[in-house]
Amino acid sequence: MTTALDSSRYSFFDVTIEDGIGSVMINRPERMNACNAQDHGEFATILRDIAADDRIEVGLLHGAGRAFSVGATYEWMDQLTRDPEMLAELQVQVRELVRAHIEMDKPMVAAINGPATGSGLMFALLSDYVIMEEDAKIADGHIKAALAAGDGGTLIWPMAVGITRAKRYLMTGDWIDAVEAERIGLVTEIVPTGTALARATEVAERFREMPTMAVRYTKRAINQLLSATAATTLDYSVALEMQTFSLGGEEVRKAVAELRDVKSARERNA
Repeated sequence: MTTALDSSRYSFFDVTIEDGIGSVMINRPERMNACNAQDHGEFATILRDIAADDRIEVGLLHGAGRAFSVGATYEWMDQLTRDPEMLAELQVQVRELVRAHIEMDKPMVAAINGPATGSGLMFALLSDYVIMEEDAKIADGHIKAALAAGDGGTLIWPMAVGITRAKRYLMTGDWIDAVEAERIGLVTEIVPTGTALARATEVAERFREMPTMAVRYTKRAINQLLSATAATTLDYSVALEMQTFSLGGEEVRKAVAELRDVKSARERNA
């Protein structure tokens, strides 16, 4: 039996396996589960490990504290405008995160308990069943950091909500509440605040009891649509995002500084 999932391999995640369910908690609550370069690389690693671990029938993704994940830290985004090697590594990591999700045969359930943006949001939205608490909010967010939406947003958003709505949200970075996210088809269902993990566990248990091969093969067939679209758009969109980091570095740094100032002011007034 292959046992690939091991908590000691990750610094960004806490993992448990119980009755065939592999529970992955993003565990950086003091930073609203924001990720740095090392953390971001673990997104794809943990998905590959779930796929390879024979003890796991279903994966369950959730966040510690009051957020799911707000994506990259401001410090890391600033670094990415100045370090070509770090940027090249990010390009690989982004592709691997998206492809690891698409190639995953096992059902994946996500519980969005609070804010989710950037790569953290992609980690959730590429799952098969996405549960969102009624007070949570999500946004792609790239455009507000002067970045092109390149980490899977241009793949999953148009397929989930249609091109017109995808442009509306990817090109503005506006926040979406749970009601709107469910209405446009971006998430599967809304639940009361504080109950997303419990509901996600129920859904995971239901998937675990279903015919394994039938569920996985159904997912594999549906994900061929994502795979085919990724073949034409993913590498291109990721490359464009990397260009906005490098060619538009000054603009990105300015936008990140403004976002940091807004966050600091909000925290002072809280």
